[in-house]
Amino acid sequence: MSLDALFKPFEFKSLKLPNRVVMAPMTRSFSPGGVPTAEVAAYYRRRAEGQVGLIITEGTGVPATPL
Repeated sequence: MSLDALFKPFEFKSLKLPNRVVMAPMTRSFSPGGVPTAEVAAYYRRRAEGQVGLIITEGTGVPATPL
């Protein structure tokens, strides 16, 4: 498969992406107390402005032991 395929639009039902570049969440562990800050919003804004097709934001970690 050619890398050109990554930059072609993708559509599935109501989901319409400008390309097939997908970015996973990467900031939760860097947020103070696990709460996203304005800096986190700016981080995702910069990626969106860079034309990432889909950004999965902020995952929720499940602890291995009960709290």
